[in-house]
Amino acid sequence: MTNYQKILEEKTELLCRGLFLDDSLMDHYKLQGIEIDFGRKGGAGPSGGRYFILEDDETVVNVALWKDKNRSALLLGECEEGYFSVFDEKSKKEYNKIKLVKNPLYYDARYKTSDGIEMKKIALVHGVDCLATTIYQKCAHWACGEACKFCGIQISLASGATTPEKNPEQLCEVISIAKRENRCSHVTLTSGTEGSPDKGANRYISMLKGIRKRFKDLPLHVQIEPISRTLLQDLKDSGADTIGIHIEIIDELIRKIVTPGKSKIPLKKFKESWSEAVEIFGKNQVETFLLTGFGESRFDFLKNVEDIIITGVIPFILPVRSVPGSKDLMPTTNYLALLEIYTKVAQLMKDYGINPLENKAGCVKCGGCSAIKEAYKAI
Repeated sequence: MTNYQKILEEKTELLCRGLFLDDSLMDHYKLQGIEIDFGRKGGAGPSGGRYFILEDDETVVNVALWKDKNRSALLLGECEEGYFSVFDEKSKKEYNKIKLVKNPLYYDARYKTSDGIEMKKIALVHGVDCLATTIYQKCAHWACGEACKFCGIQISLASGATTPEKNPEQLCEVISIAKRENRCSHVTLTSGTEGSPDKGANRYISMLKGIRKRFKDLPLHVQIEPISRTLLQDLKDSGADTIGIHIEIIDELIRKIVTPGKSKIPLKKFKESWSEAVEIFGKNQVETFLLTGFGESRFDFLKNVEDIIITGVIPFILPVRSVPGSKDLMPTTNYLALLEIYTKVAQLMKDYGINPLENKAGCVKCGGCSAIKEAYKAI
């Protein structure tokens, strides 16, 4: 029988601490045909890491990989028969072995769309089989000099790792290839915020309709700032199964510092949009990202999370992570503190009838960046 409490503890520690990747072991890995690197350098969501599977051969975790030994005493060790050892250099503790999720074959530069774009520049695999793409790689908050400090959405664009815009034809071609590799059971569509009144909803609608023409039953997820009820309904009618309306920071003072542009949207507006989205998309199909590690009051954080859960929204809680090469160095989240938060939030979800395991598509379904599902299983 799976020990979910043990899995929760291990995953939370890996999420918060990350692993030191020793250059001296690279030849050891290459001899086994293992392709390992420090992950993507920008984009939406946590970057600078790779996905691993824990010892239960089921739980996926997005682990930061550090070049600097000072960033983590947890070391990624040698690999035997596909499993890596993990060792804490300070405490001398040995952890259970973990398995690297391999990159899909279509990441090879030879795989291109019909219009000549490398497929890995169109969409990437998150976790094991969540295909994810940023359909518009720019953000109005960046343009105004008010970007969220943890975000790397335009860094990957500047490096040439992606393209400014994706169209339905390109994405459908990548979906087809990814499905052949069994690397696409659901799709996450995200985007930078647009300066238009619709916040980019109409771009999503066009993409959703294009995908639905080819893939009638593929679960689809979108992420957007608070918008009108009419636009929320249009997203649903166009094919979105789940939605993320991400506030990221719930503490008002910290919001203004860390998300200067987005913090201008009142919390009241988020609450209105969350409630309307739950009515439209249904129970357990609306999420919001909540980052930890900024010194927020744990009592206030949990109270605010309870209010979110009462609304019917799944709180997707994760530790903030620095973007590789960014001048904004993010703080480190204490994994024991986060473990306590996960446990209490999981109990709150059960108390109010919210079940993240029933989510159909997107970040909650993938689950690699947060241990909220493992906490729910452990309660």
